[in-house]
Amino acid sequence: MERFLICSNPKCHFVLDRRINGGSSDGAQLILKKCPACGGGWSSTCPSCAHALAVKLVAGLPQSVCCDRKLAARARAA
Repeated sequence: MERFLICSNPKCHFVLDRRINGGSSDGAQLILKKCPACGGGWSSTCPSCAHALAVKLVAGLPQSVCCDRKLAARARAA
């Protein structure tokens, strides 16, 4: 199961880390059925290259690992 989900709205790209305090939270997307920032749906693929989404934080902002791009100009992570 994917660790990160991303809002499918290209103007938002809110990133959701499904782990809480280092443990798995399999129901995170059930609690947040839609993006809290814009109401968009969730995706588990990178919006830039369509690979499975893997994220690293750079200066506190989420960045894709696969293609090393910022996920959005004002991307936020929760």
